[in-house]
Amino acid sequence: MSIAVRERPVINATEPAEWVQPAAVKDWLRSCPIVQPDMLCEELVELFRRNTELECAVVCDPARRPLGLMMKHRFFRSLGSTFGMSLFASKQISHLMETGTLTAEVDVPARELIDRALSRSEETFYDAAIMTERGQFAGILTVSDLLHLSRMLQREAAERQIRTVRGADEMIGHIHRSFQNVAAATAETRSYSEKMTEVTGHGRQVMEEMLRLFRQWSDHAKQQEAAMAELNEGTAAANQIAKLIAELADRCNLLAVNAAIEAARAGEYGKGFAVVAGEIRELADGTKRSAGEINRRLQAMTEAVSRTVGLVEAGKQGADRGIEQVGSAEETFAKLWDISAQNGKASRRLSEAAREAADTSDGIRTEIGRLMEQMNGSTML
Repeated sequence: MSIAVRERPVINATEPAEWVQPAAVKDWLRSCPIVQPDMLCEELVELFRRNTELECAVVCDPARRPLGLMMKHRFFRSLGSTFGMSLFASKQISHLMETGTLTAEVDVPARELIDRALSRSEETFYDAAIMTERGQFAGILTVSDLLHLSRMLQREAAERQIRTVRGADEMIGHIHRSFQNVAAATAETRSYSEKMTEVTGHGRQVMEEMLRLFRQWSDHAKQQEAAMAELNEGTAAANQIAKLIAELADRCNLLAVNAAIEAARAGEYGKGFAVVAGEIRELADGTKRSAGEINRRLQAMTEAVSRTVGLVEAGKQGADRGIEQVGSAEETFAKLWDISAQNGKASRRLSEAAREAADTSDGIRTEIGRLMEQMNGSTML
């Protein structure tokens, strides 16, 4: 017979909720006597009587591989029956050991071990779980240990949930601040949109006034063009009259020359007529000169009128192009005004949506705060 006893590490099962170290099965191992399968039942009785705190003994082969489990309460119940001690006292414990005991490696996930332990039958539910390391016995876990481990896992899960909720609260806080920034930016954009609408409306009015002035300019240019055409016609008529006067002066001059010739032929009787003919000739020459001067001036006026007509026509064309450009600018301002109005409406809708989202995030944060309080309260139980 051989007995091996390992000291169980001290574990504070009532550790506060701030402890967040992951629960490991090996930290909860409890020491337990190791006995051989050929050990007699009376020897095991003596072992349990000397060590009253023991709940069980693990049956192992010489290589420390578990073969079965001897639970003290079930062992004593078997021996306490009628003729039980007489029947089994001198027999090996292998006749009474439990061979279907829960056995697992120390690196098994704690949740898996607890699930396997809770799924046992009612008869073996309170049996210890045998833990091995690479197939060799490492220790046991009692039902109390498993319950404490389960509570630790629940606390760890609660801590993770609290951290998750806290992270979600921080994220929602960021989102809430983002909504507030969006609402502020939207309000500023709305203000700019209203100012843009106002400026665009004023620009549109200015364009309408410019369009009216350009159209008035075009109308005046048309009137000036018509007046210049009439003036050009009058100048042409006056030029014809000046030419007619010049022709009449030439004829008078020719008549005066003929009269002077006839007066010379008449001799003494024609002297008086010669004087009249000379006067007529001088008058014809003066008339011809005056007609020439009138003709030159009328020609200069015609040229000036022609240039003025060209300038008026060019001004009219410029006014017409100005009307087209101002009309196009007025249409652009009208579109810009419509877009500004639509942008203002969209900004108002976005501002309302941002405020609603901010209010919703406030409600969510309030509910998360309540949930965190409830979870903190549950972890302290």
